Amino acid sequence: MISALDQLDSNLAADRRGVKAPLRKSFEEFLLNDARVPSGHGLHGPYSFAGREALLAVVRVVDKVVSEKLADADVSLAGGAQFGKTILELNLAAYITSQQFRNFGLYLPDDDLVEGIVDSKFRPDVVDQIDWFAEMVQVGKALNKSGKAVNRKGAFLVTDGHRKSVGMIRGLGKVPTTFSMDAAAMDEVDDIQPKMMKFVRGRLTASDLRFIFKIGTQRVHGRGMNKAWKDGSQGVFNFQCLACGKVHNAEEEFPQIVRLRSNAATMEDFDNNAPKLTWAGDFKIDGNETATFAHDPLNHYYMGCVTCGAELDRSQPIEHHHAPALIKQRKWSFRISQLAIGAIDLSQIVGRFQAAVADPEEMIVFRCDVLGLPQSTAQALTPSVLDRARSVEVFDLAVLPRVGCTAFGGMDMGDRCWFFAREVHPDGQRRLLGAERITAGDVVARGQSLFAKHGLSALFIDERPLVNESRTLALALNGLQTLAVWPRIPNVNDAYITLPGGLTWDGPNKRWLNLKCAVVRFTRNKLGAGIGQTVVFFEEGGQTKFVPCIECNRFETIDRPVREFLTPAEGVIDVVNGKVREVPAMLLPRQTPGHPPILDTLDAHLVTGSERGTNPDGTLGDYVDQCENHLLLANGYSKLAEIIGGSVGQFSPARFVVPSGRRAEVITNRRNQAIEA
Repeated sequence: MISALDQLDSNLAADRRGVKAPLRKSFEEFLLNDARVPSGHGLHGPYSFAGREALLAVVRVVDKVVSEKLADADVSLAGGAQFGKTILELNLAAYITSQQFRNFGLYLPDDDLVEGIVDSKFRPDVVDQIDWFAEMVQVGKALNKSGKAVNRKGAFLVTDGHRKSVGMIRGLGKVPTTFSMDAAAMDEVDDIQPKMMKFVRGRLTASDLRFIFKIGTQRVHGRGMNKAWKDGSQGVFNFQCLACGKVHNAEEEFPQIVRLRSNAATMEDFDNNAPKLTWAGDFKIDGNETATFAHDPLNHYYMGCVTCGAELDRSQPIEHHHAPALIKQRKWSFRISQLAIGAIDLSQIVGRFQAAVADPEEMIVFRCDVLGLPQSTAQALTPSVLDRARSVEVFDLAVLPRVGCTAFGGMDMGDRCWFFAREVHPDGQRRLLGAERITAGDVVARGQSLFAKHGLSALFIDERPLVNESRTLALALNGLQTLAVWPRIPNVNDAYITLPGGLTWDGPNKRWLNLKCAVVRFTRNKLGAGIGQTVVFFEEGGQTKFVPCIECNRFETIDRPVREFLTPAEGVIDVVNGKVREVPAMLLPRQTPGHPPILDTLDAHLVTGSERGTNPDGTLGDYVDQCENHLLLANGYSKLAEIIGGSVGQFSPARFVVPSGRRAEVITNRRNQAIEA
């Protein structure tokens, strides 16, 4: 007996054989001729780029990728909210499947969103608006590997009677499987787990196109949609003043780029000196602090040149890419703010800004949704905070610390290892001394080289995952690699251990003296548990050896270097030498044309790693993990080295006898007698 699905599958071609879809040579042509958008009161009107001219540049790049079959291309569209991103990607799904007859996947953060977007967006705004597409599509149907039609939530099957293609709208709450795609779009990337996004590319492996389109608002620096934008060509849309020739980026020059037009009898004609919007939410005239004007929904606003005041034409955006070299690698990215969308009235934007001025949380939403710029209360470090750390003193990366300063380093270990060195001045001011990425195979030799190169007093190393390499470095830098016979220690807490080179373990006080290198473990789970010093034993070469170990809390290890960049402006109050510190405690070198690329990587790691998760009660939780935060962790280890290694001078090793030869001496606290190795 033939099942209903088999019957559907066998008759599908016959049922659709009469469909005569128009031929659209490009996505742009499809949008202008077939797509329709809500126009209010339950009605739809033709799609238009009028008032959304910036989107045309994005559409034409998509057409270039698809028509020229540019394999492995990425196009990312980051920007403000409510200017047509969703309707764009849903119509792209219709175009790819019905005109190109390629399989298309639209991936959302979770499955709960799938039903909503299918029922409230895809059906009413796409399927029901394009008659010929409605005749070709079966929503809720897909093809399995054997070519049979199957029921599938979020799926749609498209055929003209001869060719077939499948579209899928899926949540990325779990690993995507089963269906292969030619092109994939990911919506609201900030809410998708990074590890899940990696699996999407695997769904494209069998295709000759392998096109990925990412879209969404930017909420967090260095992650999600902001990372996608930075990983691409970093396109923005500027506006040129026809009067003076100056080029403006509206979101970066907000609020002063918004001006109040003289439109009331009570206001004089300000000509080119029209009042500018201020961060206080009112409008002021340059050079006149007394004349202020409040927002009124009946006011008329325009976007004006910050220099001469001439009106800028919002319908004439100029595409500019900050990293054009990445276009050759087929990695396009665009940022579009609501200011670049003429269809969104400036009065609406100014009105929202009034609420944002009075509410810090609303300001964060305003920056993300209107300006298209990332902002998060959970992220302590931002590009502007790091720029401030570069502005206090102008200097370049050095090799050795300045006279009178000391240097400390930290290393985060893994497949790629990361090194961070800090210079510490006696007055407490710190500078970045060096940063580097090292391959795991070179980390032991390179670690010793960097220790000498930068004149470090101490280097602290993440013990895992490269346990052997970390311990080997600790042995080498502490001068223990040639120790032939290791002492037997009956009780670590009672013993004084003096090793060749001066390294000494003071068991009763649980501290290391003359320490040059230690491994770090995150074993203290409670905040406020402090930093502990201990001994790690391990078997090697038939002997029980040991290295210094620092036990600490992960949150506090990251929080210390984060706070060094913050000032009272961010609510961080540090008293240094009896005074409140007003400038960052850690300074960064300037960034000039041709500066070392590691400085850009450092910025990315600092910003990304400074984000904190959210507890169930809504409070901020621990610093995020499983992200590109390695140089921030290395910085944290260098801070531990400063705290522990920087205090060695106050302990005199004179009471400990350093034996000659290759033997170590152990003296117990209870019995003043030597235990021979």
